[in-house]
Amino acid sequence: MIDRARFMRDSTDMRSDPLSDVLDLADARCVLSGTLLAGGEWSRKFQRSDAVKFLAVVRGSCWLSTEGNSAAPARFEAGDVVITNGAPPIVLASTPERLANATCAPLERDAEGNLRAGEGADFMMIGGLLEVDEQRCGFLRETLPPLIHVSGQRGEAAKLRWLLTELAEEMLRNRAGSATAITHLAKLLFVEALRLHIEDSKSEQVGWLTALDDRRISIALRSVHADPSHPWTLEELAKLSGMSRTSFAVRFRDVVGMPPLTYVLNWRIRLAERDLSETDHSVADIAWSVGYGSESAFSNAFRRATGLSPGRFRKEAMQTYSERRRSVKRRELEAE
Repeated sequence: MIDRARFMRDSTDMRSDPLSDVLDLADARCVLSGTLLAGGEWSRKFQRSDAVKFLAVVRGSCWLSTEGNSAAPARFEAGDVVITNGAPPIVLASTPERLANATCAPLERDAEGNLRAGEGADFMMIGGLLEVDEQRCGFLRETLPPLIHVSGQRGEAAKLRWLLTELAEEMLRNRAGSATAITHLAKLLFVEALRLHIEDSKSEQVGWLTALDDRRISIALRSVHADPSHPWTLEELAKLSGMSRTSFAVRFRDVVGMPPLTYVLNWRIRLAERDLSETDHSVADIAWSVGYGSESAFSNAFRRATGLSPGRFRKEAMQTYSERRRSVKRRELEAE
């Protein structure tokens, strides 16, 4: 007879990738929003946004701070990437002294459409945002901290620097297929920045991202994502992680921020929301697919988690989708 715990421990690495699962759930794609060229004496404030955004320095350097933050300004250098998730306004400037007087007044654009600040082009930065399905991005938004600053100067960031160089070249040369290449390179840049953040912060911070690099807790996370319909118990997850039940429960809560079985429930509900929004599968089939033995048990759990019955959630999701499609169609007609 197969030892399930042993089998899962040996095969989970190949079967599941929680970070990819979360990005796929949110239907995330990276879209470039523009390029900033700056030189001489300059400063610029970027207003707070609820969207997940990223800034990447292609060449040169400047100083970076967040509004209302008493910490010392940080150098923002070639190869560095900053990811924001509802963070306070970001302020960039050529010198620390100019940070305090930065404004968000509109910048001029050059003939190529690049934003310009100051005089010259010693500094070049690419900006973009993570487009997501607003109905399914909650888990991702809860996962990301307000601000991530990844340094491109260390040896481990060689891949990040290479991706940024390739991205800048695709934008500059505009070759056949550049739109597709830019989209994929931007997403790879985003993922690589998250990887470096995870590796860099594992000893300093807690949270879901950090848990992905925890040798024991990550086994439990990957197991849940690989088989969300399995009737997981605390004992089984602890055994997979090679820990006692009590030690595992305490460590999981400390690292992830919630109890293990609460995490299992939350992930099942997120998957059910996606199926209710995107498929015509029956509620009973969806209940079975996420580990519930009956439609009524699933409906009760779903209502407790979301405040809506599965049927009501599906109806509202379909209405939102229809409204979004009509809005897209109107924009396409106006563009014509």
